Amino acid sequence: MRKIIFLIILFKVALFAKLDLTEAEQRWLDAHPVIIAGIDSNYAPFEFVDEKGQFAGMAIDYLKEIEKILDVKIEIKTAKSWENVTNMAKSGSVDFLSCLAKTQERAKYLNFTKPYLSFPTAIVTNKTAGYVNGLKELNGKTVAVIDQYMANQRLEEHYDNIYLVKTQNLSQGLELVASGKTFAYVDNLSQLIYALQKGTFGNLAISGVADYKFDYAMASITKEPILRDILQKALDNIPSEIRQSIHCKWFPPAYQQATDYKLVWQVVCVGMLVLGVFGCWLYLLKKEIKKRISIEQDLNRNREWLNCSLNSAEIGAWDLDIISQTISGNSVFSGILGLEDSEILLSMERFKSDFIYKDDLAKFLSHLERCFEAKGEFCALEFRVVSSDKNTKKVEITSKVFKYDLYQNPIRMMGFMKEI
Repeated sequence: MRKIIFLIILFKVALFAKLDLTEAEQRWLDAHPVIIAGIDSNYAPFEFVDEKGQFAGMAIDYLKEIEKILDVKIEIKTAKSWENVTNMAKSGSVDFLSCLAKTQERAKYLNFTKPYLSFPTAIVTNKTAGYVNGLKELNGKTVAVIDQYMANQRLEEHYDNIYLVKTQNLSQGLELVASGKTFAYVDNLSQLIYALQKGTFGNLAISGVADYKFDYAMASITKEPILRDILQKALDNIPSEIRQSIHCKWFPPAYQQATDYKLVWQVVCVGMLVLGVFGCWLYLLKKEIKKRISIEQDLNRNREWLNCSLNSAEIGAWDLDIISQTISGNSVFSGILGLEDSEILLSMERFKSDFIYKDDLAKFLSHLERCFEAKGEFCALEFRVVSSDKNTKKVEITSKVFKYDLYQNPIRMMGFMKEI
């Protein structure tokens, strides 16, 4: 028995020598055989509760390695929301958080290790939205983010013109984009890839990558600063091959198919055929262009006749782009709002905040919801607007969704407004 105890002590001495722990760090570990980690229960693939009710994810795999290295028991605690998880750290009911990015606010109550995971920030939109060249292209648009996550804090600090809709989790954020209620959702690229691969949101795609990264670290609570140093030494001692195996477990490498030279020759033959008919195609293209020019001239003439009719009847016409959340209209519409014609391209957020009478806003939003559900039918509403010169006017609008995407989500709405 004494030999066994001696061997255990000898093993610990050798282990701690490899970690280069100080005497104070060794004493702290001896006094804390159980360390409590706080995790987010809904942040796959980093940390989450799986279908079997077990803790899983990349950060959980790192915690298992740290348990072995430090020869301690790491007890995991979680909560219903990320805000509640951070509150556990603030109250001292956990010793550290296992996977989060460092911000100025969090640094007030946490001591961070160096980042051990790093992934870019990505932008998810409807597939019809096309490429988004960075966060600057989201100015004036409505964007979903998870409350108190890094993306939320970063956008609030640096992008005043992006209208944020805060959610409790990733699924809520993606649902807002899928339903057309927000233009985009911003979060960690790896988390978005993991979620979209499940196929639940078939009408969404990653349409852009932002110019900053999520650098994930572990962080001890401020009253246990020595734990940060212990965690850092444990992280430094995780071998690179184990780090790589953890990464590959959650993001397996893509299958690389060998070159099919039969397919190559088929492509070459098809290319030669295309070149053979290219001249004929040019001739047909010129003919089609002439036809379209004629149609466009007819459309412009009809549009002028319609504008004249609407203006003479003092009816405002408006068009809402649901994807970009912008609204435009004719001169009568701009006149009702007290704007110049050049000012009539408005963000939907400004239209709601500056021109809709405050007590009628809920009624107006309900009207939009009815239009979304009416599947192309006109819906009518009487409400009040406030013009730019602060005059309150009672108006009647009729509205309908006239354009849908491939997944039958509304993307364009039009209507008419008349002062009554």
